[in-house]
Amino acid sequence: MGYVELHASSAFSFLRAGSSPESLIARAAELDLPGIALCDRNGLYGVVRAHMAAKSAGLRTWVGAELTMDDGSVVPLLAATREGYQNLSRLLTLAKLRAEKGCARATWEELGRYSPGLIALTGDAEGPLL
Repeated sequence: MGYVELHASSAFSFLRAGSSPESLIARAAELDLPGIALCDRNGLYGVVRAHMAAKSAGLRTWVGAELTMDDGSVVPLLAATREGYQNLSRLLTLAKLRAEKGCARATWEELGRYSPGLIALTGDAEGPLL
């Protein structure tokens, strides 16, 4: 297996990326990548569009998101299983319910509780996890 981008962000990560999910998939296909993981900030916004485009292009997508923690750090998470997808969705919902509109804040305790089926990457676009 060749290179796989595990931390791509789409234009749904406002002010962090500018490409549509479809254009990310098109570029991955041009580069002969087997697929990409889409990790938009605090949501699964572009995942369905990326999945549909990847299916048409014969590529694989991995579902992920960057989760903002209550201390301000950001943890990129990938769903490795169906349970992981469910847990990622729960974490994103909990994080958004407690924060003001447009923000999200998950606790480290919640991340521990809902970690089965998730893979945490070591940092976000700004650098390593502190």
